[in-house]
Amino acid sequence: MSAKQKNKSVKLSFSLILKLILTALIIIAVIFAVDYCSIKTKTQNATTEKVHETREQIQTVALEVLNEVCPPQPVSEPKTQNASDSKTNDIEVRKTSFETNYSSSPPVLVEENLELPLCAASKTGTAQDHQIRRFGNFVICYRESYEQAEWAAYCLEKEELVKNASRGNDFRPDPEITTGSASLADYKKSGYDRGHLAPAADFSFSEEAMSESFYLSNMSPQAPGLNREIWQYLEGQVRKWAEDYGKVYVVTGPVFEKPATEYDSIGPNQVSVPEYYYKALLAPDGDSLKAIGFILPNNKCPDTFWDYAVSVDEIERRTNLDFFHLLDDTLENKIEANTSLEGWK
Repeated sequence: MSAKQKNKSVKLSFSLILKLILTALIIIAVIFAVDYCSIKTKTQNATTEKVHETREQIQTVALEVLNEVCPPQPVSEPKTQNASDSKTNDIEVRKTSFETNYSSSPPVLVEENLELPLCAASKTGTAQDHQIRRFGNFVICYRESYEQAEWAAYCLEKEELVKNASRGNDFRPDPEITTGSASLADYKKSGYDRGHLAPAADFSFSEEAMSESFYLSNMSPQAPGLNREIWQYLEGQVRKWAEDYGKVYVVTGPVFEKPATEYDSIGPNQVSVPEYYYKALLAPDGDSLKAIGFILPNNKCPDTFWDYAVSVDEIERRTNLDFFHLLDDTLENKIEANTSLEGWK
C-alpha cells in the first residue's frame, strides 16, 4: 500500500470513530433526557397527589370544626295542621328559643310551659283545696273553698289570632272538678257576670277550644262595670301584644288575700266574690324577655288599665304565687321587678 492510500485509510477510520462517539453521546443525552422527564413527571404526579390528599384532609378537618361550631339544623317536615289544631294537650317541658341565629348575645332559652305558676298544688303535685285542671289550650288551679280557680294560664301565639269559631253561650259546670264546680244557679240573679279568667276570644281559633273556655271552673264573679269595660279592653290589648311580639305568656286570676269565709259570696255553693283581679304577662323582648302586671278592683274603673300596671313581684306578694319560676333566677328577678310601661305602650 502506498503512503497516500495509507493516509486516506487512517483519515476514514478517525472520521468513523468520531461519528460513533458523537452518535453514542447523542444516544446517552436522549436517554438522560427521557429519564429526567420521566423522573420529573413522576415527581410532579406524586406532588400533585400529595397536594390533593392534603387538601382533602384540610377540608375534612374544616368540616368537622364547622359542624362543631354551627351544627346543621334538621329540616322540618311541612306542617299540615289547621289553625284549629295548632295547639295540643301536650304539656311536656321542652326547651325553645325566640331566636335561631348565632349572635354575640345567645338567645334566652325558656320552658314551653313557662306560663304555669308555682302554687301549693304544682309544688307537691297535690294539695288540699287545690286541683290542677288541664284543658286542651289552658290550665287552671281550682280552689274548692272559693269555688273558682286561683289562676288560669296559657301561652297565646300570633298564629292563633284567627276567628274560626263564634262566641257561644254554653256556660256549664265542669265534671272534671272532683269536689264539684260552681253551677249556673250560683250566678243567677246575683248581679255579677260569669267572668272568664281565660278569655273566650283568645280561643276563637277552634270550636273545641272556645267551648272549653265556658266551663264554670274558668269563671269568677265579676262586676259588670269591670267585666264589660276596662277588663275587656285589657284582654284585647293582650291579643295585640301577641300579634306584636309573636307570643305572650298569660296568667290571670282573682287576688285571694283572705280566707274564703271573709269574702262576700253568691249562690248555693257560696262562690267567693273577689275584691281584685290580676294579670301577669311575659313577652319576648329581642333576645330577652320582659314582664308586666296589672291589678284591677272588682268594680267599674274610671281610669284606663294602664293606670293599674304593677310589677309581677307585687302580684306574687299579694297572691303568694310564683310566676315564670322556670326562668333563670337572675333574669326572673330583674324582669319581675319592672314597673315601667316603656316598650309596652
